[in-house]
Amino acid sequence: MNRWTKWMCTTAAIAALAGCASGGGTQGPREVRIAVTENGFEPATVEIPKNEAVTLLVTRKTDQTCATEMVFAETGQRYELPKDQVVRIELPAGQPDTLNYACGMNMYKGAIVAK
Repeated sequence: MNRWTKWMCTTAAIAALAGCASGGGTQGPREVRIAVTENGFEPATVEIPKNEAVTLLVTRKTDQTCATEMVFAETGQRYELPKDQVVRIELPAGQPDTLNYACGMNMYKGAIVAK
């Protein structure tokens, strides 16, 4: 590796670390992963910062569950959860303190808690 390449790599690494340390002002909403397993939504309760946009990344990992959709009763939104596919659910800033969700049969439940 020549000196120019080393310098570029070092500069890029420092810039990346600085972006992480400063909060990375140009990054998009925080991403939160939720898995759907035989036990339901994992984790069932997710804490997010109050007044911050969040993207849920929900992946159903099994056929051994009735949680083939995610239903937000307060908003009336429903999201199909195809097996082994990431479903992106955008939650804009300003969500209620607690946003409850459940599977279509209301057997598996969870909540997004803004603190």
